[in-house]
Amino acid sequence: MDDTPDGSTEGDVEFEDMDETPEFYADSVNFMTNVYGFTLDFGVMQAQDRPPQTTVRVRMSPQHAKIMALLLRKNVQEYERRIGTIILPEGLYKDLGVQDDMAGEV
Repeated sequence: MDDTPDGSTEGDVEFEDMDETPEFYADSVNFMTNVYGFTLDFGVMQAQDRPPQTTVRVRMSPQHAKIMALLLRKNVQEYERRIGTIILPEGLYKDLGVQDDMAGEV
């Protein structure tokens, strides 16, 4: 996909009134799931010894969560192809109980 002048890529969904859409910065996320859906609490770390402060909660269907995960993965891969590999601390994968299954896909 080619970048457009506004920074989006061709095929992106167009949203109206983007100037009025609230923006939030998050450096933490907490996932909650049940049979009916996913809840993501995005927040900001206050201090190492305190839990993050939730700034926005996003709820979605399992179907939307899956497609969002696939699209996020695709966009991270495209970012790494254009900009370079995102380096994360060695122990982070183990701490989170995940694998870097995108390694070598750039």
